[in-house]
Amino acid sequence: MSQLGSAIRPAIVMLIGLTVLTGIVYPLAVTGVGQVLLPSQANGSLMRDGNKVIGSAIIGQNFAKPEYFRPRPSAAGGAEGDTRRPS
Repeated sequence: MSQLGSAIRPAIVMLIGLTVLTGIVYPLAVTGVGQVLLPSQANGSLMRDGNKVIGSAIIGQNFAKPEYFRPRPSAAGGAEGDTRRPS
């Protein structure tokens, strides 16, 4: 039984250690670096009207080149045939 315990203990320690490292430490480090180096992009490139978030600057972009697929019409406007405008 002693040999089994001595084989299982390191496995459990490694499981817990790697779970903490890859599940908590690494995501927090990547999020922190993103917030410091690219705060606008890390937060979703939000567009604001005063204190109110009205959308994202990168969603619903108008692609005019022929090699791009036509975007889905949205409330963001700008696509051909899209007469709706944000309110």
